[in-house]
Amino acid sequence: MTFTPQVTMVAPPDAAAWDALVGSSDEASVFHPSAWARLWTSEWPNARWEALVISSAAAGNAPRYDAALGMIVRDGLLGRRVMAMPWGTYGGPLVRRDHPDPGTARRVLLAAFAERVRGAMVAELTWPEGHRDDLPRGLDAREGFTQVRGLASDFALILRVLPHSVRSRVRQAEEHGLAMRAVADAAGVRAYHALATDTMRRLGARPKPLSLYQRVFDQLVPAGLARFDLVEHQGAPIGGALHLLHRSTALNWLTVADEKHRDLRPNHLLIARVMQSLCEQSYHTYNFGGSPPGAEGLIQFKESWGAERRPVLEVRRRSLLHRLFRG
Repeated sequence: MTFTPQVTMVAPPDAAAWDALVGSSDEASVFHPSAWARLWTSEWPNARWEALVISSAAAGNAPRYDAALGMIVRDGLLGRRVMAMPWGTYGGPLVRRDHPDPGTARRVLLAAFAERVRGAMVAELTWPEGHRDDLPRGLDAREGFTQVRGLASDFALILRVLPHSVRSRVRQAEEHGLAMRAVADAAGVRAYHALATDTMRRLGARPKPLSLYQRVFDQLVPAGLARFDLVEHQGAPIGGALHLLHRSTALNWLTVADEKHRDLRPNHLLIARVMQSLCEQSYHTYNFGGSPPGAEGLIQFKESWGAERRPVLEVRRRSLLHRLFRG
C-alpha cells in the first residue's frame, strides 16, 4: 500500500523551519529562502507568502518541514495571482535530501499547487530540471532552458580558453579605461535603475520599479544573497549588473548597459570581473539565466562565454479575463 503524505497550507510559513528546509534541500536556489519571499511581501501591497507543506513532528513546539512549495499570492479586482516565485524566477518543490520518498513528495505538492491555482487569473512556476512525469493532469508546462557554466579557482585559465571574440572585447573595455565598482549607496542603486529602465524599455519590456532594487540592496546584499556592480567610463556609469547568490552559485539576474556606449564593451568587462571575483571566492557555478523567446543574439552571447543549456519546466497560465484585459 502506497502512503500519500498530507499537505497543509500555511500562510506565512514559519521562517526558521522554512530556511532549515532550504538548507537541507538539493533543489534550493536563491529564490527559495525566506528573505526572497519577504522582499516581495514588502514590495507588493496585499501580497502574502504561502506554502504547501509536508510536515513531521519536531522537538518541542518547533515545526519541521520535510517538503514544501512556496508561492507569493496577490488578490486583485480581476482575480488571484499565484507565483512560485515572482518575475519568472526559479521555484518548484523543495524536499529534504534525506527524505525516504522524494518523488512522491514532489508529485503530491505539485498536485496541491494545481488545485491552488485553479481559477487563478495568473499562475506561474518555473522548475529547474524538473520532471515532466511529476506534473499532475491539468498542470501543463512548456520546456525552456537556462544557460550555465562552471567556474574554477583559476579565472585566467577560464579566460584563456574562451573564444578570441570574447577575450578581445574584454581587452577593448580595459583599453577604453572602463572600471567596475560595487554599488555602495542609494545613489548607485538609482544609477543602476536608470540604466535598467532604459534597457527594458528598449527591449519592449516593463521596467521594474526603483523600490524593488532598493529593497534588494537593503535586504539581500547585507545577507550575502545579492551583489550590485556598476561599470563607469570617465566617472559616469554606463553599465551595471545585479547578481543573486546562493551557496556556490551566482545568477546573473539582469545586466544592462547604456546603448550609446555599448561599443566600449561594458557588459564584457562586467561579466569578466564578476566571474574573476566569484572564482576567487570559490564559487562553482555561473548561471546566465534564461532568455526571451527568439533572442538568438543573447543566447549566442551567453554561449560564447562557455554557457551550456540546462532544461527548465515553465508553467505560465493566464485566464481568459487576463488575456482580454492585457490584449
